[in-house]
Amino acid sequence: MKKVGIKDVAERAGVSIATVSYVMNDSGRVGKTTKQLVLDAASELGFVRDNGAARLRTGQSRLIGVIINNVVNPFFSELVAGAELAAYQEGFLTIVATAQNDRERQTKLLHSMMSQGVGAIILTPVHDTTGDDLQVVRQRHIPVVSCVRDLPGAGASFVGVDEEKSGYMAAKSLIEAGHDKMAFVGGYADTTTWIGRRNGIFRALKENGLPKTACRLSPGSLSPDFAASTVSRLFATGELGEALIAFNDDMAAGVYRALRQNSVVVGEQVSVVSFDNVPIARALDPNLTTVDINPRRIGEKSAQLAMELLASKSVSRQELILKPAMAFAESIRAKH
Repeated sequence: MKKVGIKDVAERAGVSIATVSYVMNDSGRVGKTTKQLVLDAASELGFVRDNGAARLRTGQSRLIGVIINNVVNPFFSELVAGAELAAYQEGFLTIVATAQNDRERQTKLLHSMMSQGVGAIILTPVHDTTGDDLQVVRQRHIPVVSCVRDLPGAGASFVGVDEEKSGYMAAKSLIEAGHDKMAFVGGYADTTTWIGRRNGIFRALKENGLPKTACRLSPGSLSPDFAASTVSRLFATGELGEALIAFNDDMAAGVYRALRQNSVVVGEQVSVVSFDNVPIARALDPNLTTVDINPRRIGEKSAQLAMELLASKSVSRQELILKPAMAFAESIRAKH
């Protein structure tokens, strides 16, 4: 079957090719009646706009690539939902892929995104990403928005939350409940996210006359299984203490599992606080006290910034730091 083109639509609607182009690109002044004639003709003929051809004419892509760390963690699902909606509302299409915390895979995905003609890339980088990993993207003058984890020196724009304040709020909530010892479980120690949260925890300890050693640091992977094994080990060695900070809500599920297996009651014998505030926090029993990072908003703001950079044809770094908030629940109990 012959492919329906813009000329066919113009003939069916009885208008010029230029008028059809204005309607399809939502540009120029076209009356409502004429616009509807064109849209009806396009629908009747089964016309589908060729975005590749449009990109060649206008020099601007309507595709945004989104590369996330993994899709299993509900945090990233929320982030993608926010990004996709913001892009869709402005007429952009998102292409989503997962790097599975694999740097080599992430590099291949960056190349694939460019080959698909994306105009901008939103990236939640794997933990060992370097500035060199983005060099090929910079050479193509494609704007990159790194979200959640910043990449200092990489030239990418950044959208994230104030991680230092997040860590401070988490530790402060435990200190105000009467806890003077705690453990920070999970997270890659070489990332700006982990470092920021650690520094915030240390600030809260210092403000309350407590030494840094009042918080045991147990960094590692982002797996709930890692959190569970770490908590079980601390329990077995008598170093568990009465307060735990999980790196994220997904890992907090692993913390809960280990405590339950060792007959330790959350919210009564041990207080637990976390970061993210995704649906799993409200599914855990008792409900989890968590620092609200609002991943959906991070995704939304990342997409908006990507589109702004694309429209201005800019690759210069911009930074947007969002404020966290506490979402209190039943997993913290005052120490008697």
